[in-house]
Amino acid sequence: MKFVSIPIKNILQEAVRYGGIIVDVRSKEEFLKGHIPMAVNVPLEEIQSGHFSLPKSKYILLYCMYGGGSTLASKLLSQEGYKVINTIGGLVQYKGTLTRER
Repeated sequence: MKFVSIPIKNILQEAVRYGGIIVDVRSKEEFLKGHIPMAVNVPLEEIQSGHFSLPKSKYILLYCMYGGGSTLASKLLSQEGYKVINTIGGLVQYKGTLTRER
């Protein structure tokens, strides 16, 4: 169980730097209301149950609303051999623009 944590304000630049995938672990409903650009939605419940598909060859950058869900997801994914970068602070501390689904 090894992963690094970065401030959420750095998530986009780190995703580009590592060629990673930004993963929002909130519910589908929360994701649709607003998410970080380029993010995909894999709810924490799906990670906990193992019903998800992410490449182990790429860095996975995780975030949630406040930070607790992404930390739990980071622990679970790193135990499964994923290269994980957790974000500290959650979406509530993210100052960038959000993508909203209609």
